[in-house]
This record gives sequence, structure tokens and C-alpha cells, in this order.
Amino acid sequence: MLSTKSEEFIDNLRMYLLMSGKNEREIKELIEELTDHLTEAEKHGRSIDDIVGHTPEQYMASLKNEMKSDYKQIIKLLPLYFLGVIAYFLIGSAIRGEFELNIVQVIGFPILAMLGLVIYVYFLQQAGRKQYSKKKFFVGGMIASSIVTISAILLLVGGHLLVDPFFIGNQTSDLVVIVICCGLFILTALWSKTWVPIWLPMILSISDVLSRFNTMSVTEIFIVHIASIVLMTLLLVLNVWLVERKKKLIGDGS
Repeated sequence: MLSTKSEEFIDNLRMYLLMSGKNEREIKELIEELTDHLTEAEKHGRSIDDIVGHTPEQYMASLKNEMKSDYKQIIKLLPLYFLGVIAYFLIGSAIRGEFELNIVQVIGFPILAMLGLVIYVYFLQQAGRKQYSKKKFFVGGMIASSIVTISAILLLVGGHLLVDPFFIGNQTSDLVVIVICCGLFILTALWSKTWVPIWLPMILSISDVLSRFNTMSVTEIFIVHIASIVLMTLLLVLNVWLVERKKKLIGDGS
């Protein structure tokens, strides 16, 4: 069983290399080899510093430079990422029956997706390389998500105020958009092997559903939306706790 420090280092190394565009299979092989070395070393009273020979940050940087970037995998995943981000911000208006498109959105959403990619990749690389604590990781993740979400809101509101839409949806188009968005969320969940891409938009869409099918005031809808965000945050914390608990149980069983 590895020490907590070594387990955290392994997790951070995996995340750092993945966010640096390295091949997933090579990362898995490297992690397995390093885990075996650390396990044997700790049995003989040696620490992770004795194995890596550098600071964790220097060791990760050296591995990043030694490993080749998997550009084919990156190219394959980018379309799914961009479509997923755009779907995340469009499904709400379709659920409310207010789906429309204007030139600001058509130009702005791909730029927003690129901005989000840069922010999240940079944050996750920094978190892995600098060995962020769980608290710092959670706070940083919330800040990164807030920047992207606020940018999307400004884009939607700005587009609505500045230009007229060239397409205004109807009940049929709303349904088509919802189905396409849900399909993209499912594909993203299958790729990432996690339920987060599905339940996250579901929770945040609660207020949209209520605003369409209920005669609620703006204040009541706002309260429901805030409650949805709080619920989403609690579920994210619960998800992290369950992952850590599972890892601990596996470690105790070994």
C-alpha cells in the first residue's frame, strides 16, 4: 500500500501528463511502473523523493519533455469537446422555448470553447505540477468554472442586446436541439467514463424546465437556479469524497 503522499503524487502526475497531451496508454504504463517502484521503495523505508531524484515539479517537467505528445488523440477529442461546451450553453434556451441564433453567438461560442479549454488545461496542469491540496483544487476549479460561465452569460446577453437573431426556433427546433445536446452529453460521459457530463447539465436545467412549464416569478426561478447550483456543488464534493473513499478501500484491501 502506498503512502498518502505517494498516492497524491501519482494522481497529480497522471492528470498533469494527460492535460499535457501525452498518450493515455503510455501514461498508464508509466504510472504502473512508477507505482511498483514506489511500493518497493516504501517497504525499505525510502520516500518518493529518493525515487524521483528531483522535486515532484521538476520530475513531472522532465517526463513531459521526454514523452511524445499524442496529437492524433488530441485532434479526435477536440470536436467532441467543442460541441459539448456549445451544447452545455445552448440546451437551457431550448428547454425554455427561447432558442435563437445570432451572429455574435455563432462567432462567440467557438471562441468561448477555446477560452474554456485554455483555462481548464492550464488550471489542471498547474494543479498537478504544483501538487494542489484538495481544498485548493476545489476552489481553483470553481473559479475556473465561474470565469467560463460568466463569459457565456455575457455572450448570450450581449448577443441578444446587440444584434437581431437570424434564426428563431419553434417547438420542433427546440426538441431537435435538446435531443442533439443530450446525445453529446452521453457521448462525453462514455468517453470520460463518468456521469458528470450528464447530471451536471441536468441539475442546472431544473430552473429552465420550471420556467417553461410553470408560472413562476423571476425571483422564484432565480432562487431555484441558485438552489440547483448549490446542489451541483454538493454533488461534486460528494463525488470527490466517494472517489477518495474508494481509493482508500482499495488500498486497505491490498
